[in-house]
Amino acid sequence: MSLLRPYIIAAVLFAAPLAHARALDGAEIVHTWNRLIIDVIMEDGFGPPVAARIHSYSNLAGYEAGRHQTKGYRSMSGMLNGFSGVPQPSADSTYDWRVSMVAAYQVACSKLLYRIHFSDSLAKVQLAQLSAEIAPDVFERSKRYGVSVGTAINAYARADGYNRTQGLPDYEWPRCDSCWIPTPPNYARPLSPYCGRVRTIVLKQASEFPVPPSVRFSTDPRSKFFQAAQEVVDISRNLTPEQREIANFWNDNPVVTNYHGHFVFNSRQISPGGHWMNIAQQVMVDRQLPMVACMEVYCNLAFGLFDGFTACWQEKFRGNLIRPITYINQHIDRTWEPLLQTPPFPEHASGHSTITAAAAEILTSYFGDLPFTDSTEARFGYGVRKFASFRAAASEASISRLYGGIHYRRGCDAGAEHGAMIGKAVLDRVRVKPE
Repeated sequence: MSLLRPYIIAAVLFAAPLAHARALDGAEIVHTWNRLIIDVIMEDGFGPPVAARIHSYSNLAGYEAGRHQTKGYRSMSGMLNGFSGVPQPSADSTYDWRVSMVAAYQVACSKLLYRIHFSDSLAKVQLAQLSAEIAPDVFERSKRYGVSVGTAINAYARADGYNRTQGLPDYEWPRCDSCWIPTPPNYARPLSPYCGRVRTIVLKQASEFPVPPSVRFSTDPRSKFFQAAQEVVDISRNLTPEQREIANFWNDNPVVTNYHGHFVFNSRQISPGGHWMNIAQQVMVDRQLPMVACMEVYCNLAFGLFDGFTACWQEKFRGNLIRPITYINQHIDRTWEPLLQTPPFPEHASGHSTITAAAAEILTSYFGDLPFTDSTEARFGYGVRKFASFRAAASEASISRLYGGIHYRRGCDAGAEHGAMIGKAVLDRVRVKPE
C-alpha cells in the first residue's frame, strides 16, 4: 500500500468534524504540509539534492504568503540569490493568512512534485474547512493572493537551472585508478550528477566555501589512503550492536534495491534532508511554535539542506573519488561487502555529514543545545534515539556512514566541517524576524 494513502484518507475523514470542534490551527497546517511533502518525496523517489530543493521552494511559498500573520516578519526578497520579491497584499483589505499559505503551498507543489493529487487533496480538505470559518469575500481574496505568491515562487524556482540539468546527456564519469565507478549490487548510473550546477539559494555560489581535501589517493599498503580503506574494513568486521543500529537509523537511502534470489524490488525510505525536516517538526510541535515562526525554521533549515547538497554534489563530481567498496574489492579483499548499500555517486565528501552539520547549526541557533528524542525512523522499523543536542545527532549521523562502510572517515569529517560553514552562512544572511 502507498505510504501516503492512509494519511490522506485520515485527513479527509477527520477534517469535517474538526471544523465544528475548533478553528484550523496555522502551525498545524504548516506541519501537515511538511509531513505530506516528506511522504510524497518518498513516493516519487527523488534523490537527496532534489528533495532538498522541493523542501526549500515549497516552504518559501508558504512563508511569503503567510508571513503577514505575525507583524514585522520581513520578506526574503534580497536575501536569496536572484529573489526579487513576490506580490504584496492590499494594505486596506482583510485576509486570512492561513488560506493564503495553503494556496501558495498547493501551487508551489504543483510544479515540484510528481504525485500532485496528494497535495491537491490536502489543499482541498484544508480550504474547505477554512471556508467554513471565514467570510466568503475574505476567503476568495486570501486564496487569490496565495495563488499569486505560489506562482511567483514557481517562476523563481524555474530560473535556478534545475530543469536545464534534466535535459543534459548522460553523465560519463572519468576513468582512472582513483575514479568513482558504479558500485554493487545494482551498478546504477550516478544520481543527479549535474545538481552541483543548480543555482544556490543562499550561498553566493556552490564553491563559496572550500571542501577540506580527501586523503591523497594511493594503492601502496603503507599509504594513508590504503590505511583509511583498511579502517573501513576493520570497523565493518567488528561492529557493535549499537554501531549497526546507528548505521541503519541514519541510512536514509531514498531507494534501496533488495535482492532475494531472482526476485528484485525497491523499498522507499525518508531522504536525509527529510529526516532533518522531521526532527525540526518534532521539536516545533513539542514547543508549540506559532505558524510564521514554524515557517521561518522550515525555510532556513531547507535552505541549508539545499545549498549543502548543491555544494557537496559539485565537489563530489569534481573530484570523482573512488568509493570504499570499489577500492577494497580491488586492493584489499575482493569479497568484502559493506553493511549498507553504497549510494550511486562519488565519495568525497559525505553528503550526510555535510547536510547534518548544516542542519545542526541552524536548529541550534533557534533552540539551543536541546536534548531531544528522534522518532523519525520508527515507521521504518529502526526505533527511536535520544540525543543531547542537534550537534550530537549530526556527529552520530556523520560517523554512521563509516559504520555503514560507504565512506572513509576523512569524507565524513570533511563534510561535517563544510556543512557547518554553510549552516552558519544561512543564519547570517537570512534574517526575517521582527527586531
